[in-house]
Amino acid sequence: MPIVRTFRTYRTRDLPHDLLAGLTVSVVDLPQSMAFAVIAGVPPVYGLYTAIFLAFLGALFTSSRFLSVGPTNTQSLLIAATVSRLTHDPEVYVQLVIALAFVKGAIQLVFAAVRMGQFVRYVSATVMVGFTAGAGVLIFAEQVPNFLGFARSHGGAEHLPGVLDVFRDVAAHVADINPHAVLLGAGSLTVMLVLRRVSEVLPGPLIAVGLSALVVANAGWTDVAIVGALPEGLPAVQLPHLDLPIVEKLLPGALALALLGMLESVAIAKSIAHKTGQRIDADQEFFGQGFANLVGALFQSMPGSGSFSRTALQYTVGARTRVASLFTAFANAVFFLALAPLAYHIPLASLAAILFYVAYKLIDGRAIWRIVRSSRADAVVALVTLASALLLPLTYAIYVGIFLNIALYLKRASQLHLLHMEPISAAGFREHPVAPGDEPEDDILILHLEGDLFFGIADELEDRLRAIEAGPTQVVIFRLKRTHSIDASILFVLDRFVGRMHEGDRHVLMCGVPAGARRAMRGFGLEERIGRDNLWDAVPDTFTTTRAALKHARALIGKRSAPDAFLGAGI
Repeated sequence: MPIVRTFRTYRTRDLPHDLLAGLTVSVVDLPQSMAFAVIAGVPPVYGLYTAIFLAFLGALFTSSRFLSVGPTNTQSLLIAATVSRLTHDPEVYVQLVIALAFVKGAIQLVFAAVRMGQFVRYVSATVMVGFTAGAGVLIFAEQVPNFLGFARSHGGAEHLPGVLDVFRDVAAHVADINPHAVLLGAGSLTVMLVLRRVSEVLPGPLIAVGLSALVVANAGWTDVAIVGALPEGLPAVQLPHLDLPIVEKLLPGALALALLGMLESVAIAKSIAHKTGQRIDADQEFFGQGFANLVGALFQSMPGSGSFSRTALQYTVGARTRVASLFTAFANAVFFLALAPLAYHIPLASLAAILFYVAYKLIDGRAIWRIVRSSRADAVVALVTLASALLLPLTYAIYVGIFLNIALYLKRASQLHLLHMEPISAAGFREHPVAPGDEPEDDILILHLEGDLFFGIADELEDRLRAIEAGPTQVVIFRLKRTHSIDASILFVLDRFVGRMHEGDRHVLMCGVPAGARRAMRGFGLEERIGRDNLWDAVPDTFTTTRAALKHARALIGKRSAPDAFLGAGI
């Protein structure tokens, strides 16, 4: 249980940093959570329940020290898409949303039990650099309307993809810019930057929003958008209403929420870990997210996951451990129950200023430049992921990055590594690459295959072997010692090649065969087709099995030549 390990090693000097980070995130969390509840189609109070309970429960089991769990934009949109198709009754709608959180949590716990977290390893550091930069730009763009003092219109028929819609909105509302909001936002940003230069310990964001709230309360600026009154009362523990028909209806949406929420959370945790060096355990994240959603549903919470903006804010303002998330949960509860009047006058423009600073810290221009200079393929992955984050839903950017990463890896891995080996002494052999169309025409041909023998190279290997068949070669020896794996596509290619060679009364031998490849050949039937006497398993000594295979090949075709003089040693 990660929280137990944290408390066992907790240092007193970390307490003020975690407390201030928790309080600062709470100030941003409350209005965000209410907005996300509205997106999900439920009353704002359910967003606050989620902010309180999921922040607390998520901190207990997450493998990241900084991941802030709660309602998120993506999850809220998926909630609305899932439940709006099932009912239009407001009370039933709320109950289905809570049941959806329970089912989602159960699915994630099952995924943790079968250790599906291993699949998120395909989210590379290059993808994360592009994703993080794109998220930073998005956070900045999404907060521009709040900073300028007008509400988003979200386009309608004129809706543009991604960040372009924000720019369209800003251009359409130039006349609605509120000078008071801009003054409060700019003042808050100035306070944060000045205090940051004075001392990193000072809670700049918290002081900035406090001062801006005092200005709004005393200046009588009623035209400024503020947090407003918070609802009252915590929910009683209640088991969601679930039966088989409801579970069947919610299952597709719950599965999407579970997978996307997990991918979001791990991506966010990895983006912060990229800066801190912490190792993220994906299976632990599956369990932590599942536990938080399932138990949170008992407290009337809607589905949630890791939040990029809150996690980044928590990290940037100086959190040291997961205890900061516990303080966020407690602060959310305290604000919710007792201190609502103090939060009433906080202007949204000041919260936008805080998120501007967070966005700036997320864009690692130096890392992007280093990637661009070092590798063209990685540069494509990072820049396409960044562009996808700006023009597509943020979660899709991860899929684009992962797909592109795997596609480029497969392209690199699909290069056939084929070497021609020639005996030069009793000590070893000379190796040199074989270019397509330049296949050797020796009576006995030793071909060394390297790397992963998988479907990506099957067609090229087949073409190269057909070219060899057309020549005078009587025996082909495959050396497999430096191969990592072999799949069915390659086994089919080799099986066909062996069959055609045998039809011409020619031979195929294999030496240095790894244990895994030998098992695969045996199961496929290729071992029997080649003949056990024509296969030599890999041994630690260099070229021992190659010399044995070459001696056997010469015996098969009755050839004697000068190289026999040095084949005796070590055989």
